[in-house]
Formats: sequence, structure tokens, C-alpha cells
Amino acid sequence: AVAIQSDGKIVVAGYSYNETDSDVAVVRYNSDGTLDTTFGIGGKVTTPIGSGEDYGHAVAIQSDGKIVVAGSSNNGSNGDFAVVRYQTNGELDTSFGEGGKVTTPIGSGADCIFAVAIQSDGKIVVAGYTYDGSFDDIALARYNTDASLDTSFDEDGKVITDVSSDDDDAYLVAIQSYGKIVV
Repeated sequence: AVAIQSDGKIVVAGYSYNETDSDVAVVRYNSDGTLDTTFGIGGKVTTPIGSGEDYGHAVAIQSDGKIVVAGSSNNGSNGDFAVVRYQTNGELDTSFGEGGKVTTPIGSGADCIFAVAIQSDGKIVVAGYTYDGSFDDIALARYNTDASLDTSFDEDGKVITDVSSDDDDAYLVAIQSYGKIVV
């Protein structure tokens, strides 16, 4: 995933294998393509979320410059939604979730985020899928700025939508100027 900061720096998110499993990885480049050595260690940050596979699939830049990366983290039996927030220098934002990270089980099966958007009020909207035992269904969650689920969003902060009798996954999310969410 890629996002451009207001200063033109390029933030890339994904994952990196650490000899045992995968961790969320973020790299920041200057506008000329060189690594931004003011970010993390030499322009790079890797973040383990859980004890298993962790993936970053989406990235967004907040209006204050903080970086939000979303994907999944293995909980020991399947994946959960995972969101990590970084300070502008690449350090974890400890005011967000537990040490800068939050994981959220959506359904009883595997859950994964593929898209993230930041609302004008700073709330974080993520979209992906949850496995219902037979097929994937579209899944959304909305987090407050501290990483707690926004219970004004479908009463529990999570929405699951079964569109068809087959796999339904959400790969993009956008917030319209008047606040409606488009997946």
C-alpha cells in the first residue's frame, strides 16, 4: 500500500519476513525516491503485532501526519483485523490502542483488512472481509482516535454484509464529503 504525505514524502506499507513469520513493515521515501533516514531506522520500521503472521495491506495519513497501517494479525487460529498507528518519525503512537496497536475479531473465522480511510473527525474506517465458515463477507469497522471501536457505528463498531452466496470482499473504502462511507 502507498500514501503520499502533504510534504511529498512517500509512505509504503506491507510486511516483511523475520526468519520466523511476517511483521508489518513501513518504509518512507523522500520525494526523490531516497530512503528518509529520519523515519524509523534508516527509513524503515517493522512491527510485530501478535505472535504469528502480521500483514499490512492498507495505509493512510492522518491530518496531523500520523501514519495508520491496517491489515491482519494471526490470533493463533486465524486472522483478526489489525491497525497500527505511528508517529511521524516512525515510532509507535502509544496513545493508540495498546502500545500503538489494536486487533479486533470481527466474526468467528478469519478476518482481514484491505482498505483504510480517515474521516474528517479523525475516526478510522477499515474494510475487508470476515470468513463465515463457508464464504467471505464484507466487513467494516470504525475506530475512535484512541483505537476503541466506535459504538455509534452499528452499535458495536462493526458491520458485516453478505452480498451474494459466494465470497464478498472489500478492497477499497472512501469517505464522501458529507460523511457517507463507500466500499
